[in-house]
Amino acid sequence: MRLLALVGKELRTFLRDRALVVVVAFMFLWDPYQWASQFTFAINHYPIAAYDLDRSPESRAFLEELRAPYFSLRRLVTKDQEIAPLLTHDAASAVVVIPEGFGRRILQGRAAPVQVISDGTYTPTSQLAGAYIAQIAHDFAETQAGGASRHTALPIVDARLRVRYNPSLVEEWYRSLDELFMAAVIIALLLPAAFMVREKEQGTIEQLLVSPVRPWEIMASKLVPMVVVALAATAAGLGILAAAFQLPVRGSLVLFLVATALAVFATGGYGLVIATVARTLPTALLLAFMLHIPIHLLSGNITPVEAMPAWQYYATLLSPQRYYLNIGYSILLKGTGLAMLWPDFLGLVLVGTGTFAVGAWRFLRQFG
Repeated sequence: MRLLALVGKELRTFLRDRALVVVVAFMFLWDPYQWASQFTFAINHYPIAAYDLDRSPESRAFLEELRAPYFSLRRLVTKDQEIAPLLTHDAASAVVVIPEGFGRRILQGRAAPVQVISDGTYTPTSQLAGAYIAQIAHDFAETQAGGASRHTALPIVDARLRVRYNPSLVEEWYRSLDELFMAAVIIALLLPAAFMVREKEQGTIEQLLVSPVRPWEIMASKLVPMVVVALAATAAGLGILAAAFQLPVRGSLVLFLVATALAVFATGGYGLVIATVARTLPTALLLAFMLHIPIHLLSGNITPVEAMPAWQYYATLLSPQRYYLNIGYSILLKGTGLAMLWPDFLGLVLVGTGTFAVGAWRFLRQFG
């Protein structure tokens, strides 16, 4: 009953803080939708210029392929000296140079090289644009050759790609879920630390300690409300994404919410450890943001954990987000059950128990 009373107090404190309620609503309800609907890795109207030295029907036909929605042909270059100023002043992000003899080589069935001079200031986009142009050039060459290979005597590998769980490659599913999962981790890391440090700043922590409340109940009262808030916000955010992007829920929604609760508990344990280190609220928030960076980078969201060096791979075992991402994607998109995901659930339990124990130990050292 004492714990329930403390949890109720924390929930009322949270609901009275309008700014905090707005932040949580933004991160769980609006941010995943906005991220999925407005951000894309695909090339869209990428500004290019063309330097056609061949001026043949084939070169003009090739330039016609570099059209919207992928590319936007902004300029036709007439001399070499115009290329550098175009890239320097952002008039174009790439210049496609078609050399002399391009059309003749195409008609003869020979390789017809095309040069792409790209602005490498932002490397991922320039690499992606170059890959798009290379694919368009390959398709154009096949079309000009009548679709038949000129090397039919050689063995031909026919690779056919089949994508499961997301056959249409809907990017909104991955991006929105990624933001939703990250919102749960950030809130679980920040709020318990902030609430505990605020008790220290206001001097109310000493009043709690002289009451019949046990120290572990004080710490649990900071975690349990965040679990409740995160569960409600995650369920609401998932409903919005399902309605907006037809996001499927192929597995057990109850099992996913249990995983969310464990992820919040495990990440919140790190927040309680931060609260025992920080003396002021700004310090706690800064430490929480600093800690979130390795938690996120070690989750496998950016670089697969299998591709990391050995020491980093073992460090990923301490990242709650690693387990939560695998569980979330597997349940929602694959329909996987507990029989396959129990190692990740066990990882969340172990990390959460360990961080909570360390936080309780440090708390007793400070106020015991």
